[in-house]
Amino acid sequence: MAAYLSMGEAQRRIGDYLSRVTNAISCSDAAALASLLSVSSAPASTPLSDALAAIPDFPRLAGDRYPDLADLLVPLLRAIHFHSIQRFADAYSSFEKASNAFLQEFRNWETPWAMEAMHTVALEIRLIAEKADRELATNGKNPDKLQAAGSFLMKVFGTLAVKGPKRIGALYVTCQLFKIYFRLGTVNLCRSVIRSIETARNFDFEDFPVKDKVTYMYYTGRLEVFNENFLVADQKLTYALMHCNPQSESNLRRILKFLIPVKLSIGVLPKRTLLERYSLLEMLSLHLREEISGFSGKL
Repeated sequence: MAAYLSMGEAQRRIGDYLSRVTNAISCSDAAALASLLSVSSAPASTPLSDALAAIPDFPRLAGDRYPDLADLLVPLLRAIHFHSIQRFADAYSSFEKASNAFLQEFRNWETPWAMEAMHTVALEIRLIAEKADRELATNGKNPDKLQAAGSFLMKVFGTLAVKGPKRIGALYVTCQLFKIYFRLGTVNLCRSVIRSIETARNFDFEDFPVKDKVTYMYYTGRLEVFNENFLVADQKLTYALMHCNPQSESNLRRILKFLIPVKLSIGVLPKRTLLERYSLLEMLSLHLREEISGFSGKL
């Protein structure tokens, strides 16, 4: 517990964390850096969070030891601390500052060695923003952090959507933007990002990682459903289904929940075995009842 930590032990733990972050950067160790930047998955009490709680003056410790990286490290420590005590709005504000500092460092690095860490930042800022908005709404305040996260991710996308090796990371950030826009109900904002991906000459869709392509096709397929472009939706959702990890049953079921109604809309009846496997028979029955009801109402 933080209350039983000596000042020396607390300083040692914080110093160890700071040293690991700076070493990961100096050694271009993306996996280690990504792990150290992951805030939202940490339990409330960790050796580091206990140390931060024991030393209120921890920001000065980071700034004094590593002044060149203070813009990243100081708000990062604050984000970890606020998240551990469930002050999620404050955690978001601090993490956004750290994320902007990291993005500036990332822009200055000539190679994309830190792409895994950049993706972690993109994921974390969305997850922390979701927690912050729930907290703000509960307290009767304006839940605006997820919208702010979307604005930050557009800056990240702009950094990646250029010629050169860093562009390979753009689709992952695009998918994080989709998740934000769908949650906020602002799916119209997806269009500009889609145009950038599908019309820019510096992107070759097949070069992107498979998991990112599957997520992209899933969300763009859903957009086509909203627009009642069922043939295009069928192509995109079928691509997502065929390339999805066969071990990921939850993702397969998520795709099928949209693909099956699309198939029915173009006159294709899915196999019963498929529906049974993913517990979707009830969804099919409901869809058919709605179709029959709509048809009867027209008579």
